[in-house]
Amino acid sequence: MSLIKNKNLIYFLLFLSSTLGAQEKEKDSVTTEKLKEVVVVGETNVMSVSKKLFTVGTISRKDIDNVAGSNLADILFNNLNITVNPDASTGRSTVSLFGLDGQYVKILVDGIPIISDNGLGNNIDISQINIDDVERVEIVEGSMGVLYGDNAVAGVINIITKRGLKDEGWQLQLSLQEETVGNEFEFFDEGKHIQNFRAINQVNEKLSYSFGLARNDFAGYYNGYKGQNYVNIQDNIVVNDSLRGTEWNPKEQITASANIDLNLGKHNIFYKLQYFNEDLDIYNKIVNGRYENGRLNPTALDQNYATNRWVNNINVAGPLNGATKYNFSFSYQNQKRHYKELIYNILEQTTQSVETDALSQSSDVWYSKAFVNSIISKSKFIDLQLGYEFTNQSGFDANATGAYSNEVVKNTITNYELFGITELQPTKKLSINPGARFTHSSQFNNHLIWSLSSNYDFSEKLKLKAVVGSAYRAPNFEELFFYFVDANHNVQGNPDLEPEDGISVFVNLKDNFKIAKEGYLNTSFNFFHIYLKDAIASITAEDDNGTTLFTQDNIDYSNRLGFTLDNSFIYKNWNIGLGGTYLGVKNEIQENETGNDDYLWSLNLQTSLAYKIKKWNSTVSAQLKYTGETQGIFNNNDGEQFIGITESFTWLNASIRTQINSKLVATLGARNIFDVVNINTAASSGAHTSSTSTSQLIGNGRSYFLKLSYNLNFKH
Repeated sequence: MSLIKNKNLIYFLLFLSSTLGAQEKEKDSVTTEKLKEVVVVGETNVMSVSKKLFTVGTISRKDIDNVAGSNLADILFNNLNITVNPDASTGRSTVSLFGLDGQYVKILVDGIPIISDNGLGNNIDISQINIDDVERVEIVEGSMGVLYGDNAVAGVINIITKRGLKDEGWQLQLSLQEETVGNEFEFFDEGKHIQNFRAINQVNEKLSYSFGLARNDFAGYYNGYKGQNYVNIQDNIVVNDSLRGTEWNPKEQITASANIDLNLGKHNIFYKLQYFNEDLDIYNKIVNGRYENGRLNPTALDQNYATNRWVNNINVAGPLNGATKYNFSFSYQNQKRHYKELIYNILEQTTQSVETDALSQSSDVWYSKAFVNSIISKSKFIDLQLGYEFTNQSGFDANATGAYSNEVVKNTITNYELFGITELQPTKKLSINPGARFTHSSQFNNHLIWSLSSNYDFSEKLKLKAVVGSAYRAPNFEELFFYFVDANHNVQGNPDLEPEDGISVFVNLKDNFKIAKEGYLNTSFNFFHIYLKDAIASITAEDDNGTTLFTQDNIDYSNRLGFTLDNSFIYKNWNIGLGGTYLGVKNEIQENETGNDDYLWSLNLQTSLAYKIKKWNSTVSAQLKYTGETQGIFNNNDGEQFIGITESFTWLNASIRTQINSKLVATLGARNIFDVVNINTAASSGAHTSSTSTSQLIGNGRSYFLKLSYNLNFKH
């Protein structure tokens, strides 16, 4: 790949460098506040993750605005240990943490897990999560099963919603964003077109409410393909050159939401209502050349997926007695995905007929969580937190490999869980927190999840934190109940799957230093080890009729071992971050096969820079991330699994954000400056499919964006 492919990139980099250079002579400094932590002792607020028990990283609203992120995928791309995995065909983007995929990472909104296609909280399509009303994003690395249940093995991502205004009155927010996709852009037809509107009313000190609407139109990434209305006709004959359609499929997303925040004395009630709609088109690259009434009538069999999701979340929190406090959350979420198979008339540019129109996926989730903390608040040596969690999920998924099965099987999973954490503080510097969660599932045997965390404060600044506990993951809805059987397919889940289990260890040592009068250095060192046994993977078997069956089984184990060093430096107008992770991965597909016993080690680096230009009221920022070779379990074209090594790549984003006046802000920038489009995966030594090699689309070219944000504030 070439770093510089067009003059636009040169002009953009020269603009940034000249801007920085011009400000070297500027002697005036801005007051830089030291980064503040939102410390939640004993998790007194269900919205946040407890920083007393875990090491929590925070992406602030300012960070989100600097990169002009429109969805969660845009802002997680630059995180050191997170990899965003986009799928060009389905339009989905999931995350992996320490090389463990989205099944091992739990994603929450205000402490409540998000519904997905096949589960709750895991394997979430993060490109569907609009962040217009987000205050911050918390990222916790390490197994958190005691507090957040199964499948929080690699970590938790918690999205915190904005709540109210400082003063009484209204705030109206409007933003427009236009973005190229590679070098492709036309209003309405190519590129990305994003609009957001939000209104917030702080009625009084006790009541506020807000509502908003967001639209994200992604016209697809052509990358040499010719689009929906392309057909190659030569000598009155259709020639199938496979150039119809797009490399990345187009989709349009609509998000509507409303929040109410009410304080009744010392008690707080927060309600969030959200509706999400996504419309995804898949254009068939094969064109049918038919003659009708004596003339050529080329058509294509296209597909459309329409996803509709409703979310109702309510949280009530307040004191019970003295320092003892309660948190109660309740949620009902529903998601349905409709599938259409249609014949598209290319010359007339209309839908000729609809062959299939069906509901291919449906999920209904009832969820509740509550806990009481500081139960023994009068004691200086011991405290206790107790809680419960309830989940009931029912539904089906009848869609696979782009086709539809008319036979659906609806199933239900119900979980009842009790958990508790004890805080022991033998000295002022040392605290020990043993915890346990008892899980009863309608699908699995009873299970005990445990953890032991400890904090030791050498000084006010130098602190040591260690967490060891269960790495427990239950099979998701798809792995258990997927059903797609017809004349050509036999793909079924396995209701006899057992949960994965293992152990994780995380150790964190952090310190901060004051440098000169206006400088601060925060440094953090982490060691981690995650061991998983009985990992779930796809296998090929036979059903009762002797037909080849593609299903799931417990046959794998996986190890993650690594070290992370993360630093942030703040000095006058500068805010610089630099971090690195040395990660070792070892996978085994089958216990009776001997693979490579050595870890595959990879080096991941991330650096960020933000420079405040006081004279222009602007901030210039850039983020550079290097992802080294990674090992994982992949599927080849035949659906067989193999252990493969994915090549390294480097990602660079840059932007400048300018406050034009008190109401208008402009953000100009570029993403994927190194123009990464795809990376290769090849079978590693010891895998049973040694000749396997695949290519994965990971980017849609170097893109440029301009975002205009308008805020209007007025009192009642």
